Amino acid sequence: MKLDLKSILILILLLTTLIFGYKWFYSNGSASKERVKQLELEFKELEKKKLANISEIDSLKNVFNLLKLEDARLKEELIKLENEARLAEITAAQSKQRFAELQAQLAETRRKIEEFKKNPPNRTGDALLQSLKNKTQ
Repeated sequence: MKLDLKSILILILLLTTLIFGYKWFYSNGSASKERVKQLELEFKELEKKKLANISEIDSLKNVFNLLKLEDARLKEELIKLENEARLAEITAAQSKQRFAELQAQLAETRRKIEEFKKNPPNRTGDALLQSLKNKTQ
């Protein structure tokens, strides 16, 4: 095998390339170490934010559940109040009807009194005695 100058130069270049490539690949450069540290710090910060957000979500869930219970209680109270209002309306209508009946009876009684004042009954005999007897008892 004949080694000429060209072959030797190619072998030397190949070897130097392999050496520098190996050194670059397996060496931990300061720039990459710094970047890894930065990424680790960012990761820790994001984990802290994640935990804070999770706790905030949990507290908001608790508030939501409390508000949901309050909403249900208020709906029940509203239904109760609506039923009471309906009953009050029915009672008011019945009272109004009873009042109208009493007004009519009062008007009839006043009419009879006025009629009685204008035309008092003339009682004579047994009717007069019975009337006096009823009034004295």
